[in-house]
Amino acid sequence: MTRVFIVHGWGDKPGDHWMPWLKGQLELNGFTVAAPAMPYTEAPVIGAWTSHLNREVGKTGEAAYYVGHSIGCQTIIRHVEQLPAAGTVRGATFVAPWFTLTNLTAEEQTIAQPWIDTSIDFARVRGRLPELTAFFSDDDPYVSLDNQSLFEQRLGAKTHLLNGLKHMGVESGMTTFPELLATTLKALG
Repeated sequence: MTRVFIVHGWGDKPGDHWMPWLKGQLELNGFTVAAPAMPYTEAPVIGAWTSHLNREVGKTGEAAYYVGHSIGCQTIIRHVEQLPAAGTVRGATFVAPWFTLTNLTAEEQTIAQPWIDTSIDFARVRGRLPELTAFFSDDDPYVSLDNQSLFEQRLGAKTHLLNGLKHMGVESGMTTFPELLATTLKALG
């Protein structure tokens, strides 16, 4: 059985916005779902977040599928990059993922800069991530639409552009996300 890991975003926790709903829906469909509380959520650090996810996933050899929001997507990418071999990852669905950010305060830019500047071996990630779907919003104040084409080019993502959902988190009032559930269930098929 495939385990599903939901990785929240910067400043969030596993019980925020659509995440508890998605977890519950996936569990109703028979999946084991973990939604770890990531450390230092107000000032995420690459090493701390990827190490935490590595520990949560463990080394069981069981197949895993990932759902991430914002910086949680970056964490998943960097976790997958560290895996020793392909084969244990079924895929991922990302919500508001980014390689670049806009409209940050000076403090936020300082926190985000290592995530933006630290290189990723995209070929390695593509080789370990057989299926990737990403959702973007046309009015996201932080994630410019350039990121949509970057995810298509760098990771071969299938992308969907949604209207008027901002960063698809707390600020947009989303407590459910039917498109995300449908995409995830289809991928887990």
